[in-house]
Amino acid sequence: MFFIGIFGIESKEKKIKELPNFFCKGCNKEETGQLIKTYNYFHIFFVPVLKWNENYYVLCNYCSTVYEIAKEKGKRLERGEGENITYWDLKEIKKTNGVRICKNCNSQVEDRFVYCPYCGNRLE
Repeated sequence: MFFIGIFGIESKEKKIKELPNFFCKGCNKEETGQLIKTYNYFHIFFVPVLKWNENYYVLCNYCSTVYEIAKEKGKRLERGEGENITYWDLKEIKKTNGVRICKNCNSQVEDRFVYCPYCGNRLE
């Protein structure tokens, strides 16, 4: 009998759900976002057998800033246990589109600017 063993290790990123109202630190206002889960898994014949290294992130739909949240909080949100994400739950990881938000006038400004071209205030 001939047997071909197909197995491997892969990483996966999965959108869990849409978050209607969370306070984005980058935008400095309430916006919509996406709860995203990343993990590694071992599979045999394309069937996942073992998962590890689960992490949860929130992506702001307005400014594309990515925030990491605690694993326990992410699991509760994934199960739908009606908990909101607070300002203190968000740990900024990166801004993905090279755009910053002016804290004074809430305008989107490219990263290359030191001062906001709309209101003239210094960008932080």
